[in-house]
Amino acid sequence: MFIETHAHLDFPQFAKDLEEVVERAMASGIDKIITIGTNLKSSRKAIGIAEKIPAVWAAVGIHPLEAHEASKDFEKELLELLEHPKVVALGEMGLDFHKFDPSLGQEEIEARKKRQREVFELQLSLAAQVHLNVIIHQRDAFEETLVVLAPYRDKIKGVFHCFVGDSEEAKRIFDQGHLVSFTGIVTFPNAAQLRETVKSVPLDKFMLETDCPFLAPVPHRGKRAEPAHLPRIAEEVAKIKNVSIEEVARYTSLTASSFFAFQKQRKSKA
Repeated sequence: MFIETHAHLDFPQFAKDLEEVVERAMASGIDKIITIGTNLKSSRKAIGIAEKIPAVWAAVGIHPLEAHEASKDFEKELLELLEHPKVVALGEMGLDFHKFDPSLGQEEIEARKKRQREVFELQLSLAAQVHLNVIIHQRDAFEETLVVLAPYRDKIKGVFHCFVGDSEEAKRIFDQGHLVSFTGIVTFPNAAQLRETVKSVPLDKFMLETDCPFLAPVPHRGKRAEPAHLPRIAEEVAKIKNVSIEEVARYTSLTASSFFAFQKQRKSKA
């Protein structure tokens, strides 16, 4: 059995056939699916889906590219969402400095980067408060992300979702006590460096995800990704690491079960 640790089931690509998508996932060996919020509205939708479908759980948070639109007091509403019994993590959150529209002007771009850091830090503080782990989105901001995370070492853990970095970056993440997660990118013909990273990463330091509806693995490229594609990703990882797919399933499921608060076994907030 597998755990799909990062899906976006609230996205419009799944509006017409969500139940069938989940049924296909269950038939392919998926035990649980975590659907991820990217802003408050998306997070509420994620919870709504998790309420209706027993196999689905939710993470709630503000994506860095949504940070500039977050209200000044978003933490209050986010804290209320975190009380829901099917919320198992915060995220996705982090920093994304990959691409800003040049028409924004440099001053506005710097303001948005600053707001991303503020929203990231506020969410990390909430995570520490409620004893939940976090899902990290990082793009072209690796050093800055580690700096922001550093004060929370030994307080919360993060998973760097859709990880495409090299072995050295992975080691630095592990040294801070965090994990990585691999997507269908491992199956892409041009992902040789990532496959080298996968080869070097210990079996108990990573999880699997589709990031659906994006990044469908080979041979589904160009189509909508969905949770049922996760075993294909696991198959490729098993091949790269020269282990059985059953071993990949066992290790990644154990890691995900430990990382996400499926049983809400939290410490007191006091």
